Amino acid sequence: MASTTSTKKAQASKTFDELIDELMNSPSEKVRYNAARVLGEMGEPEAVDPLIDVLKNDKNGSVRLYAARALGELGDIKATDPLIQSLCEDRNVDVRVRAARALGRLGGEEVVLPLVEALSDTNSQVCMTAADALIEIGDIAVRPLIRSLTHEKVNVRCDATRALGELKCIDAVEPLIGILHDEWVNVRIYAVQSLGKLGDPRAVEHLIGVLEDTKENDLVRAGAAAALGMLKDQRALLPLRNLIMQAEELGEIEDTALKAYKMIMAANWKNVPGATFNKKAAAAQPAKKA
Repeated sequence: MASTTSTKKAQASKTFDELIDELMNSPSEKVRYNAARVLGEMGEPEAVDPLIDVLKNDKNGSVRLYAARALGELGDIKATDPLIQSLCEDRNVDVRVRAARALGRLGGEEVVLPLVEALSDTNSQVCMTAADALIEIGDIAVRPLIRSLTHEKVNVRCDATRALGELKCIDAVEPLIGILHDEWVNVRIYAVQSLGKLGDPRAVEHLIGVLEDTKENDLVRAGAAAALGMLKDQRALLPLRNLIMQAEELGEIEDTALKAYKMIMAANWKNVPGATFNKKAAAAQPAKKA
């Protein structure tokens, strides 16, 4: 522990030029990545170009990782394209994770599509970091994500659909309704899930249509039932009830529909006819003759 602390102090005491020299020329990977780390903490803009060079060309993954981290901390948009390249192409998982995180800090519309595509990375940590980066970018990400709903690659459409649900921007409601008829099942599953998360009543009738479509995939219909439960709109009560009552036994769709029905009833019981008992009205009624 003491040796680690002393190493950090020694690195921090070095001049900017010394750190750049170590970053670019030291044969020791430990020295190079420590130099990259400290340069990021120093906040010196002149470190950006050397760090980009290291990110692109250093053979050691740890050095590239710290270069990506430092570039995110420095916040210079010159690093955007190199970080996108690292996110898409670097074989080291940790470098891709750091690149995604750095891109989230840099922001800008140009980073959105690469981050959307990274949601399909083979490594789950990269996927999660890319999703967090998109959420960090916030509203700026919405328009590029909406454009991605018509992307030719199905995985991009899936991930854009899912991300829009996480961002919870109501501008995405109509575009998401529009892809409820996408040719791919997974896109439609994410579409109903995201519409549930957005909580906008405009989606209710469309989700009911999906629920009642017996030709639709069962997972999509179950997802629509779950989304209706999240929306808690009374209009869904009768369609959900009909679905449950018509079934000979409860499968996944019917079970999800029953849960949704209960959620909506719990949220709206005061407004359901016959749900409350009015004592004054009852007292005013003439007694029935035996």
